[in-house]
Amino acid sequence: MDKNDNTKKLFQKKIDANYVAYINDLQGMTSSELIDKAEKIAATKQVYQELKDGGCNTDHLEYLLRFQNPLEVVRDQWLNEQGKVSNEDMEYVLWSIADKRGAEQDYELDEAFCEPEQYKGMRLC
Repeated sequence: MDKNDNTKKLFQKKIDANYVAYINDLQGMTSSELIDKAEKIAATKQVYQELKDGGCNTDHLEYLLRFQNPLEVVRDQWLNEQGKVSNEDMEYVLWSIADKRGAEQDYELDEAFCEPEQYKGMRLC
């Protein structure tokens, strides 16, 4: 087994253990606590899925092996990066929803807001 294969195997073993420990920690939480942690739970699962096969750069894996919980390190950075949605990105998301109007078929409408007074003449629903 060469050095790269060994590094990948060690890394996989470590993040598998990190993931199992994380799931076990979630087991004792209430529904409310789980809902509060939903973003972190989803990010943990996504990062784990991306890393579990060790298909990353070996230098990165070697660096991450230095940490007790590399899954947590990568997850927290992932959340940091994802939290930086620019106003332009959000504007695009909102424009896309309003422009395509596909949400009207997929989500229940609130009749109270379908034709408010300020939008007279513009049929919203």
